[in-house]
Amino acid sequence: MIISEDRQKHFAHLLIDGLWGDEFIDFDEDEEEQIIRQAKRLIGLWVKEQGDIDEEVRKKLSNLKRDIPEGSQEWKVMYSKYQKEEMSRRGFK
Repeated sequence: MIISEDRQKHFAHLLIDGLWGDEFIDFDEDEEEQIIRQAKRLIGLWVKEQGDIDEEVRKKLSNLKRDIPEGSQEWKVMYSKYQKEEMSRRGFK
């Protein structure tokens, strides 16, 4: 999954604005840019991790003994199953 830097920055602003507006976090105005950069970095890491998971799941699906056409209902079910397993293996709940 690829998300542009502009989109990541936009998501970071939405996240920080939401957390600040709901009073989950509090910071001074001069700290905002540093917090946005950190949120953008974490979003970037999450996007990369999701891409790695997708790649691993697709590899598992392609290594099955029988060919399951991508996009079929069976493929979607197997993709979801393998994705959950891979996320669990990597510590995501």
